[in-house]
Amino acid sequence: MRTKLMEEKTQALYFVQEMGWLLHRNRAKVRLGPVAPLQDCFHFNRFTWLVAFSMDHDWCAVMKKLLNIIFEGTVDIGEHTTVELALLKMDLLHKAVKRNCRPMVELLLKFVPANASDGGDSKEKQVNKSPNRFIFRPDSVGPAGLTPLHVAASIHGLDNVLDALTDDPGLVGLEAWKSTQDTTGLTPYDHASLRGYYSYIQLVQRKISNTCKSEHVLNIPGTLVDSNIKQKQSDGHRSSKVSSLQTEKIETTAMVRHCGVCQHKLAYGGMRSALVYRPAMLSMVAIAAVCVCVALLFKSSPKVYYVFQPFSWESLEYGSM
Repeated sequence: MRTKLMEEKTQALYFVQEMGWLLHRNRAKVRLGPVAPLQDCFHFNRFTWLVAFSMDHDWCAVMKKLLNIIFEGTVDIGEHTTVELALLKMDLLHKAVKRNCRPMVELLLKFVPANASDGGDSKEKQVNKSPNRFIFRPDSVGPAGLTPLHVAASIHGLDNVLDALTDDPGLVGLEAWKSTQDTTGLTPYDHASLRGYYSYIQLVQRKISNTCKSEHVLNIPGTLVDSNIKQKQSDGHRSSKVSSLQTEKIETTAMVRHCGVCQHKLAYGGMRSALVYRPAMLSMVAIAAVCVCVALLFKSSPKVYYVFQPFSWESLEYGSM
């Protein structure tokens, strides 16, 4: 126990000493500017140790200061071509996720180099406004092809960290949840499903549902052909969209539907035409019936027996009575 305390005290004193040297070099670099000697640059291995010590103690303010210093040219990045590449090789976001330190994760996700945020000309400002200006991203690939999302989805109790990773300012966390694969071909969603971390799945799904704008379209096709044409147009439009967030829709079979107003008009029009022709038809039927009766009477020659001779129609005479 005592030995451990002495070791921690030694490391703390060493950190203070190294941090003092770094701040001294940085001040000299800023003061002298381009004329500063190259041999005064801080070694990258010493800088890496300072970053690791700050990460182990969750010192967010110190981490931010160290990140700003390395972009000022005080640290010799050695064999790395760029400062961004040197920082990515350190896997700082992966380590912050494993430590379950949400403040450190949010700091890294929102960190933007000072030279990238304060561009001189307008063209540089336009470039720096893109989401690529963020160095630490939730989909950055680390060892074994694992991203910070893979690490968070594989460890229990990282709900807050996963919430921060899917709420990044670059808006790539939600898209990478089901699209980014590791060396085994598994996505963060697959890791959470295999381990039964359904709270992670529900958390991300709620965010995807909130960010996706739901569109409600009421389509009343007049014919089956129109319905098929509209269905093909909607399918083509839906397939052309890129979202990382896609929803499953059930395609219903198009049915022939007639408008109720049209049916009412058709029925009313037929009834009106029938009423127009009905009086003429009735009058013609009545006249035809009278003609048939008269013809039958004249053809049959009915006889009427009375006191005198038989009565016949042919014997009738006309004139005044």
